Amino acid sequence: MKDKKPSSAFDRKDYARPNQDWVCGHLCKGEACRIGPSPKGKCRASFECVPLLDLKPGEGKGQFKCTRPASAGGRCDRGPMPDGSCCNAIPKCQPRRSLRNIRKRVIAFTVIATLLLLCIGIDHRTRDRFVNPGPISSPHASVHFSGLTKEKWGDPSNCAACHESARRNAGAWPGKIGEALSGGLSPHALIRKGPSAPTGMDKNCLACHTGKDFHQPNMAVEFACHTCHKEHGTSGFMPEVANSSCLDCHASAELMSKSREMVAGTDYHAFPSSAGKSAADNPSLRRPEGGYTKVIRDFHDGHPEFRVIRDKVRDVNTLKFNHKLHLSSGEIPELHGKALGCTDCHQTDAQGEYQLPITYEENCAGCHALQFDKDTPGLTLPHGDPFYVRSFLRSLSIQYEEYAKTTEGITSRDTLREYVQNRGRKVEKLYQTGAYMERAVFFADMKGEVPGGRRAPFAGCATCHDVSEPAVDNGAPVIAKVAAPNRWMNVGNFNHSMHVKGLSCLDCHNVMKSELTSDVNLPSIKSCVDCHSPGGGIDHRCITCHSYHNTPPGSLFGEGENKASGKGK
Repeated sequence: MKDKKPSSAFDRKDYARPNQDWVCGHLCKGEACRIGPSPKGKCRASFECVPLLDLKPGEGKGQFKCTRPASAGGRCDRGPMPDGSCCNAIPKCQPRRSLRNIRKRVIAFTVIATLLLLCIGIDHRTRDRFVNPGPISSPHASVHFSGLTKEKWGDPSNCAACHESARRNAGAWPGKIGEALSGGLSPHALIRKGPSAPTGMDKNCLACHTGKDFHQPNMAVEFACHTCHKEHGTSGFMPEVANSSCLDCHASAELMSKSREMVAGTDYHAFPSSAGKSAADNPSLRRPEGGYTKVIRDFHDGHPEFRVIRDKVRDVNTLKFNHKLHLSSGEIPELHGKALGCTDCHQTDAQGEYQLPITYEENCAGCHALQFDKDTPGLTLPHGDPFYVRSFLRSLSIQYEEYAKTTEGITSRDTLREYVQNRGRKVEKLYQTGAYMERAVFFADMKGEVPGGRRAPFAGCATCHDVSEPAVDNGAPVIAKVAAPNRWMNVGNFNHSMHVKGLSCLDCHNVMKSELTSDVNLPSIKSCVDCHSPGGGIDHRCITCHSYHNTPPGSLFGEGENKASGKGK
């Protein structure tokens, strides 16, 4: 029996080819095009037909006729265009894989996965490497950490410290897997941008890392520890936090807007950067009203100007100091045969990071020795408590006697008495009365001028300090407390030793023109961006200057934190 031939009206292009890997994207609507996709899945739709030129004998131009098949509706009413093109364009589509192709791929994947699992399961070494997520960081792999894990959970396994399911039997694991996949198996749920939501594992982290809450209470979202801290990546220390972890929040205008709204309803003292006395002593150093919520894309792209520069903060220190005067050659007597330089007063801590606090004993006494009697240059006034200074002056004969014994080596009683009397007569000749001597010591300025029109042979306390009259009768003059800041940028980290290798102090600190104590003399952000940017070639990651939820390196005028850290400015 012979096969029946297809009808002459049948168009081979209409034949459904089940072996093809791609089908028309309009198939689900029942409007699949006759041409169909290419073997590589590209849409080939163009026009419904290719018009045919009907040229009869004797005609010069002829006429184009529609060739649309009857199965597609037959000839159209409009007919071809004058130039011979079809007037009915077929809309483009996005071809889809055919059902047969999908089945073929699923079967191939299943076979390969089955063979792979069999290979892994047969060899225990391969099996162990396959299920092992990688080495853990050295602190978590230490013997000390194992002991801590055993103490807390009764299991010396380091896995049990973080993974709660490791403390249970295998029957509980499917449930934990279900929790991990609570967002579903869709690609957008498995591969999502932004921070991951907190899980039970975060509680295990905080069991050891106490106090590591978020660095600000106006966080618009919460996220898991592993969003920033990546474990199972190295046998050393964990990788440093990437900029992307910070920018997940700080580069999001939506999150920063929500965070800004939360600031209004949050108690000011709840913010860790407001701890200590800095805000109370200098209101201009308080955190911005809207919090640190400016959208930042990078240090060189969106980071605001440093607050002390932006708000033109002034130093409220009562000490009188003139940088320009001290650093100008010829204005100040040389120290050790040379003019004063920055490092004669400013010294870094042992780590080379921050400047140590300036003290009179270490930084001022070398030039300002508080001498009041040129004939006994070794006898100097005490520095500090005004009551102690007044007591020293009122017991001057005893001070001269002790000086004669310890410095001059005089031991004879008669010689000591004569020495003290001679010194006393000279002092009396200079000051006439003890009361005026006390006043000269406290109120004489740099030129020796004392209020009231009198002069002293030396510069008194008022040269550097703000001195006022006694608050009570027979009281000592009041000297305003010096409030030299230990840190100005107390929410950032800085390392001076890394910068002095290629820069001088004057490259960043414009002190040669500074004549007032109120000058802060800190550089603007532009000075930093010149180097810390892609163009400058120096590291410009967030963690270069900022710690996240660690304790701030010290409040502006605080003492407790600075003693603990051993850091100064």
